[in-house]
Amino acid sequence: MSLIIKPKNFKPLIAPLFLLASGLMFGQKAVSDTAKTNTKDIEEVVVIGYGKIKKSDLTGSVSSVSAKDLAATPAMNALQALQGRAAGLNIVTAGGAPGAAANVTVRGGASITQGTEPLYIVDGFQLDNALNIINPNDIESIDVLKGASAIAIYGARGSNGIIVIKTKTGAKGRITINYNSFMAFDMLSKKLDMVSNSEQYVKYQYEMAQLQAKTTTWSNVFDNGLGIDSPGFYTGAFNRISNRYGSAPALDWQEKMLGGTGLTTNQNVSVSAGNEKTQAFISYNYNKQEGLLQNFSETRNSLRANINSELYKGIRLDFSSMFTSNSTNGGGAYSGMKKILLQPINGGTLFTQDQLFNTQTFPDYSALDSSFDTENPYVETAASTSNRRARTFLANVGLEFDLLKGLTFRTAGSYNWTNTKSTAFSDKNSRAFLTDPVNTGINGSIGNSEAYRYQITNTLTYNKNFGEKHKLTALIGNEIIYQETESNSMRLIKFPAILNYGLNDISNATVSDKDADKSSLSLLSYFARVNYNYDNRYLLTGTVRRDGSSKFGPENKYGVFPSVAAAWRVSQEGFWKNSKIDNYVNDLKFRFEYGIVGNNSLPNNVFRTNVVGTDYPLNNTVGNLALVTSSVLGNRMVQWEEMRSTNIGVDLALFNNRVKLTSEWYNNNVSSMLLQTVLPASTGYSSTYKNIGSMKNSGMEFTLNSINLKSEDFRWSTDANIGFNKSKVLSLDEGRTFRNFSVGSNRAGMVTYYATVGEELGDMYGYVYQGIYTTDDFTQASNGTLTLKPGVVKPASGTPKPGDIKFAADNAAGDQFTRQLVKIGNGTPDFIGGLSNNFSYKGFDLAVFLKFSVGGDIYNATKHSMSPYALFQNVPSEFGDNYYHVVDPITGQAATSLVRLKELNPNESDRLWSLGTTNSSYITYPSSYYVEDGSYLRISMVTLGYSFPKEFISHVKLTNARIYATVNNLATITGYSGFDPEVSAASGVTVTPGYDNSSFPRSRSYVLGINLTF
Repeated sequence: MSLIIKPKNFKPLIAPLFLLASGLMFGQKAVSDTAKTNTKDIEEVVVIGYGKIKKSDLTGSVSSVSAKDLAATPAMNALQALQGRAAGLNIVTAGGAPGAAANVTVRGGASITQGTEPLYIVDGFQLDNALNIINPNDIESIDVLKGASAIAIYGARGSNGIIVIKTKTGAKGRITINYNSFMAFDMLSKKLDMVSNSEQYVKYQYEMAQLQAKTTTWSNVFDNGLGIDSPGFYTGAFNRISNRYGSAPALDWQEKMLGGTGLTTNQNVSVSAGNEKTQAFISYNYNKQEGLLQNFSETRNSLRANINSELYKGIRLDFSSMFTSNSTNGGGAYSGMKKILLQPINGGTLFTQDQLFNTQTFPDYSALDSSFDTENPYVETAASTSNRRARTFLANVGLEFDLLKGLTFRTAGSYNWTNTKSTAFSDKNSRAFLTDPVNTGINGSIGNSEAYRYQITNTLTYNKNFGEKHKLTALIGNEIIYQETESNSMRLIKFPAILNYGLNDISNATVSDKDADKSSLSLLSYFARVNYNYDNRYLLTGTVRRDGSSKFGPENKYGVFPSVAAAWRVSQEGFWKNSKIDNYVNDLKFRFEYGIVGNNSLPNNVFRTNVVGTDYPLNNTVGNLALVTSSVLGNRMVQWEEMRSTNIGVDLALFNNRVKLTSEWYNNNVSSMLLQTVLPASTGYSSTYKNIGSMKNSGMEFTLNSINLKSEDFRWSTDANIGFNKSKVLSLDEGRTFRNFSVGSNRAGMVTYYATVGEELGDMYGYVYQGIYTTDDFTQASNGTLTLKPGVVKPASGTPKPGDIKFAADNAAGDQFTRQLVKIGNGTPDFIGGLSNNFSYKGFDLAVFLKFSVGGDIYNATKHSMSPYALFQNVPSEFGDNYYHVVDPITGQAATSLVRLKELNPNESDRLWSLGTTNSSYITYPSSYYVEDGSYLRISMVTLGYSFPKEFISHVKLTNARIYATVNNLATITGYSGFDPEVSAASGVTVTPGYDNSSFPRSRSYVLGINLTF
């Protein structure tokens, strides 16, 4: 469920809830001897670039998530399991459909128009989209590298953050078999409140028809085609509607389309074995998710094998391989919620209710009203199908040699192959066929993409202790990455109506469009890092990397990215250890880091102007090959985008390490941004890439881990994180103070985002909605003419009427609306975070995970697109119950008297606009009416489990047996009226955040699972 609260009351709500959960931690007394926490977890290891380090020796900013944290969330992929678990990491999915994409950013991202996706490193090697590919059961740990010291070792690809994933390996000892399985039942968590009464719906349709001169069209559907010139047609219209539709059924399209139960099944088995010399780990995972919507599903198969072996003394081998196959039906997204919501709920005298649901009514309705554009979603999802199949194979091998005492050489190589095939097909019941049966007809498309990448990394590591207090670790290395991608696609039309085998036989179809592409990318790098530790008190890290990328021209191919970091462990000082404060504050460390990292996330070969082939008609004949330059002018001076990052951190451990707090302040300045800028038409080119513009992200992050209560049988622990990020545009193209990015379309909810110098990213621009014109705004002459009273805002053109939309004045005089775009909201949250509480009592365990986002606005384009613009479409109850009535139910025609209009509309200033043609145009405008507070607090997961006693399960050769039940997406406290406030329907989450356009709603999942270890 979603609990709707007033937006203004939301922000004060978060702080008490957060403090209530965490305040108990600080309220603990000193730990008794019987409840002391083992301090060995202070020595936990963090995976960083090309190595590992004890967390106590860390100088950079890193957030870590363990396998235990991930396993707590039964999930289709690691993206879902990771949401809200790490400070500064923001994961927003495009919707709740199976296979829907997600936008992932670390500390707000580091670019405006180029990529902001972090770099994924899996077991030392780059793997794109890793969180979507890797089986979450195979993950040992995830470390999010955020500060310059941590990310500079990856130089060119580090500015958007690094997510380092370590997968599980075999363990020494006997063979261990783990079997994990769960079954989830997915149900719609929220329905939008639409008009659901047939009588109300038909009266609403009558009023719209009257005001838009479509009464005959209305009669053909709802009144048996009764002629408008028939006696009593108008005066008896409302009585006929009440008699015919007073108890008539109404279709609940949300219930029909999404009211069922989707089933998700997950099976995972892994085997671990090893001796002193060799350890092996192998796993297999099968996961299938059936969506709530027909023909929407995702199926994933994953196989992984890891081997670690000491071949000879001082020579070690590690090998890992993975194969995944993922099939997504429905394209992984669904933007058709509008089509479900706007469907007619009663077929009138034209269609029976059965016909309304089971037949493609779009041709009939659109023929009656050309504005009607919502095809039957039940028929359409069966008639227009799509599938995306992706396969990935990965093999990594590494050899490590101990050359001398403390000197180790490692050489490693990786090969990564991916293949993707996308298909779509629309049969004769589809809208595409019905709209254009001659030129398009039955149609489809096929797309294939294949890519491979190899990576070779060589490192030389030196570890040396000098005396008892000096420790030195030095690393040098080089790396080569080469990637090649090729793709082809074609669109096919005019499939035969009979003997049609779809995409299995395209011989009789016509190729409408075709395309092919091939590209390559290479990266050559050299890097070095030195870690110095003096007496576990003073820590120093220096890093430098030199990257050369084929994306840049010869003059600017290479970039150098250095960083330095220092830390002081105050708690290791003698004065600290000898004081009583050590009994309460067990660890205190201050960290500082500064560095430069790069970004090369732009298309290949932008430094040169491409040439494309075309046809040049000569002597009135075609078929003459000609070469022309592309519209994008190459720029040989394009170079690395750079980010200068500063981070200050404090690590604190209290009460025998029962409470651990990490706080960070950061400031990331991005300069020489890679932007595509517009060129004058006189140049013959439309645009070119340049290093222009700058921006910054700054903020604070807090991570809290505590053991609140601990006894022999009971334990309560809490993990919490919160991140504040603020972006600011510092400069843009020469002479420009802003860049705008339009999202959506007029009827689908269009809004414009601005990136303005001196302002934060995510600004929404449109017009300020001020309600409607009421009868109090006018005077009426004896001949019925209406005149606006002095001081009332004038519209952009024409003379308004009561019930017309009123926008705020934007001219210098302050008395007229002139369609000047102004800021109406910002989609970037003020802060985000997560809160997890874990309880255990004897064999029982309970986990409750909450996530929250505060301060970001949402442009509710779904609501915008449901504003009334066509006959026969349904509307939200908010509108259907409260629109401004102009038609008099006694006369059946529009009232013109101010007195009568006031009688028809009690509390008229609180009503929404009327159904006249003027408002049909106004509702295409981007408006503050559709901007809502997107703050939310979600009870994301509740899990109750029970582990059987060892003495009980040992009789059946089990070492562990646990059963559990989980509810995902239990409840959401929000002021947002849409399906879900956690949404990002636009592609650029950094520049265009908070856009909700008919996104597939998230499900509530009820999960039953079992974990067995043999």
